[in-house]
Parts: sequence; structure tokens; C-alpha cells
Amino acid sequence: MRGMANHVEFHASKPDETLPFYKELLGYFGWTVAGEWPGGLGMGDGQVSLWFTATPEGHRTPLDRDATGAGHVGIKVDSRADVDTFVHEYLEAHAIAPQFETPRAREDFGPTYYQVMFLDPEGMPIEVFTA
Repeated sequence: MRGMANHVEFHASKPDETLPFYKELLGYFGWTVAGEWPGGLGMGDGQVSLWFTATPEGHRTPLDRDATGAGHVGIKVDSRADVDTFVHEYLEAHAIAPQFETPRAREDFGPTYYQVMFLDPEGMPIEVFTA
């Protein structure tokens, strides 16, 4: 038997910021809206989808990237030029600062690995990379 990743759900403590952020970001990469309702958004690329829902009141806490749970989201592109184009067309245009001393090559991950990382409104790192 074979299984494939299909979807991941994220709870957003700042849904008014986080949902529009992901709708625009993932739309940049050609993802389409799979579902949308007040306090919720699903975006898909035809293979996998990410779903965002408002964290219920009383459960909203700041994201701790070092705690148990997701550590970051990775979006793979075709080339180093695509990473650099994304930095110029998207990050700079939205005044989003790269994080973790990126963009940079990561030969420790592979001879062609190149990445940029930045934070979503929740503080979750997002990586756009090629390998």
C-alpha cells in the first residue's frame, strides 16, 4: 500500500492577518482556493492542500517554533533564479524581511540546495527553496 500527503491543517491565532497572507502567498505560486469561509481558508496545488482555521478563543497562544509541532513550511521551486525572483518580486514588494541569514546556498543539504526563509504573521518560518 502507498500513501501520499494530501492536506495539512493549521490553526491561526491571527486569522485576519494569516488567512489573507497565505491566500496571496500561495496564489503567487499558482495555488487555488479549495475552500473559504469566515475564519477559514483552504489552498491547493492539485496534489496537496493547506487549510487554515481560526484558533478558538481561549486557545490562542504565541507560536513557539521550538515546541512540539510543525517547524516550518517548505515550498519548492525549479531553480535558484526562481528563488531570487521570488525574493525580488514578492518579499521585497511586500516589505517581508528574509530570516536566518538567507537567501543562501545550503550545500550541507545538497549541492544545488538554495533557500530563502521568512516568517508568516504567526511567526511560522516559510522556506522557498530549490534542490
